[in-house]
Amino acid sequence: MTGFENLTPEDSLILTNAIAISLAKGKNADEINVIGNFLVGIGCLLLTIASQQQYLTVLQESRNSNSTQNNDNANNNNNNNANNNNNNNNNNAESAAADDVIIG
Repeated sequence: MTGFENLTPEDSLILTNAIAISLAKGKNADEINVIGNFLVGIGCLLLTIASQQQYLTVLQESRNSNSTQNNDNANNNNNNNANNNNNNNNNNAESAAADDVIIG
């Protein structure tokens, strides 16, 4: 949004006041109400769109985070299984060696 991000809160207040005064100038109360309600309707829709965008962004980040955690957990489980298999193989080899009878 070029230009608005550089406004101070005071500047945006002055700008909105100037716009409101210029829109209301020369109009009766009914016309001002119509314009005001129209702008409020636009504002509500803009807020709805912004909140939906934020929700979808958070949802996507959450899915990405869960996906990364699931991959890390799967890798850890694979590493643990490999270590357990190696330990079992070593234990089996030691057990077989202990069972050998040495004839002297």
